[in-house]
Amino acid sequence: MKNLRVVILGGLLTGSLVIAGTPAMADPPGKHKGWETHPGLHKGWEKNHHGSVKGHDDDDRYEDHYRHDAYYGRPHYRDHYYRSTEVRNGVSDVRTARQALAQDRLELKNNRQQLKTDRAELRKDIRSGASRTEIAQDRAAIRQDRQKVSASRKDVRESRKDLKLTR
Repeated sequence: MKNLRVVILGGLLTGSLVIAGTPAMADPPGKHKGWETHPGLHKGWEKNHHGSVKGHDDDDRYEDHYRHDAYYGRPHYRDHYYRSTEVRNGVSDVRTARQALAQDRLELKNNRQQLKTDRAELRKDIRSGASRTEIAQDRAAIRQDRQKVSASRKDVRESRKDLKLTR
């Protein structure tokens, strides 16, 4: 009986020590077991290329060969592309069409905002019991604002068409 108790207590002690030390023996976070020897992971400069380690190559054949631009000795595509005056004019036409569209959209936004404030003013005047002439003036202002919004929408549509045509 005494030996059984010693074995059980020894097992509990060993188990508690093993459980307490398990986090210290764990792999680093994000790394699985055996990550050092995994063939798919890139090891940077430690890889052997053509039987030699980078930086320790004894082959002097390519000593004066440096990497150069892919367009070495040839004109760049973009330079050639923008050298053409027709293309440059086309690009500037598209730019002006986009600027015109942006300006028309901003004008439409401002006209809508003005219409919104005039409608709020009309509601306030009606609630406060303003005179008929003031209410009529507010309605005339709203009518003008609606016409401006309609004209602005038409301008935006025309600007979009112009932009599509210049592309």
